[in-house]
Amino acid sequence: MILLQGCGTTVYKTQVEVYCPNLIEYPQEFSNGLADELEAIPEEEIQNTTEAISDYVALRDEIRACIKQRDK
Repeated sequence: MILLQGCGTTVYKTQVEVYCPNLIEYPQEFSNGLADELEAIPEEEIQNTTEAISDYVALRDEIRACIKQRDK
């Protein structure tokens, strides 16, 4: 512990750069095909799929918020 006290570190504030993952924009044909596939899933198997999609929607919302904050 004493040895660490001897280390002096100076931190200078600089402009913070925010890095956000890119959002993928899907073509309408892709979205239509995905909707058709989701409708074909049997009702008893849909629970996991809807949970995963809900998580994905939340992630996309977080990325949009990150991009909005970054662009300020």
